[in-house]
Amino acid sequence: MKFSNNEKLNEIEKQLEDLEDKALQINANSEEAESIKIKQRSKVSLTEAKPGIGNTTNYQSQAPKKCIGCGKELQTLDKRLPGFSLNIEKQDLCLRCFKIKYYNKLVEQEINDKDFIDIIDEINQTKNKIRYYYVVDMFDLPGSRLTWLEKLISKKEVVILVNKIDLFPKSVKKLKILNYVKKFFEDSPIAGSKIIFTSSLKADYIFPLVNELKSVEYDQYIVGISNAGKSSLINACLTYNNQIPSIVTSKYVNTTLDKIKINFTENNFVYDTPGLVKHNHIAIATAPNYWDFFFFKKEIKQVTYQLNAGQSIFYGGLAWFSFVEGQAINEKNHKPTKTNFHFYINKQMPLHRTKKVNAQQYFKKNRYNLSPRLLSSDSDFEVHSFVYNDEKKIDLHISGLGWINFKTYKGMKLEITVPKTEYGIKVSQLEALI
Repeated sequence: MKFSNNEKLNEIEKQLEDLEDKALQINANSEEAESIKIKQRSKVSLTEAKPGIGNTTNYQSQAPKKCIGCGKELQTLDKRLPGFSLNIEKQDLCLRCFKIKYYNKLVEQEINDKDFIDIIDEINQTKNKIRYYYVVDMFDLPGSRLTWLEKLISKKEVVILVNKIDLFPKSVKKLKILNYVKKFFEDSPIAGSKIIFTSSLKADYIFPLVNELKSVEYDQYIVGISNAGKSSLINACLTYNNQIPSIVTSKYVNTTLDKIKINFTENNFVYDTPGLVKHNHIAIATAPNYWDFFFFKKEIKQVTYQLNAGQSIFYGGLAWFSFVEGQAINEKNHKPTKTNFHFYINKQMPLHRTKKVNAQQYFKKNRYNLSPRLLSSDSDFEVHSFVYNDEKKIDLHISGLGWINFKTYKGMKLEITVPKTEYGIKVSQLEALI
């Protein structure tokens, strides 16, 4: 289905979607479908053991009803806009959240980045003591960082949550990662902030985070870029705290659309906030049905290639790395030798080796057969070049694809070719971590 251009199959998919929408409409309005409505409500209702804790978005509120999954005010006027509901009175989730949660389908809607910025700016205007939890993705550390946001939140108390730490091989010492993260933020206005390693999948990482959140009795806000894992962390904390994990999470960007208030006790709460769009992420250049390649839950994989100058490695049908020139020489026999390049990737990401001179032709010939592939079949590309004149260990990061670890030497020239997008795919060079 991912590669099909068959009009019949596309038409069948469209008919199925239309039938689903009709079924949901009947469910929302029909008094005869009471058993279905009760089943749906039981999955998303806020039936906590004690009233006033958990997701308190609509608890004793006189304001218009909001979606408990994304926080957006519910409306029935325009299904293209966030918060659209088939029946506000009977449903707690907007149609978008309902389809994401139960059908794993994204309903395309118009979402304005400025709305997110306004929310963060409004939070920051308060004169009261507050704490920000700044969530960054350890697999995409450079790509999940927003320097302008760091400047804004530095006016308040900040804790850096280094998320998805469980993706790293167990052989990598946590102290080494901690020192690496500290150095990474040393030029930031939030340098020196407390750092906590987190993961929504491992209880060992959730336990200290829950204790941290419950120890603070003033306003706390979870902030960061979309898909860094903010909402998943809160849901994991709720589960650990014997509460209902009601925030909708997914591989799609911008799942949370407005502030969502979560009470861990009657007097202790934290706000989940919308994530800012990953404009510089490779996922932007692909269709959502490929996003499992970029937002995943299994430990990253190391793949080592011994390359000669003039060879390239493809990431599916998305981008490629090229060892352009600067063949290494064996110090003992003075003969050319291959260079080791270690690729740290999602285990599902296929890598392909070819000659650099054939790279463009390889892509054109195989772009419909490779997976994952680009959204546009006639994408333009841009090249990031790196030339080295000394010896050091380097990581080259491609936002969404992981990084390449290697040792440089004089005369080495490398290239990373990525699709052109409106904001550009972020390619960064850092000191080696592993």
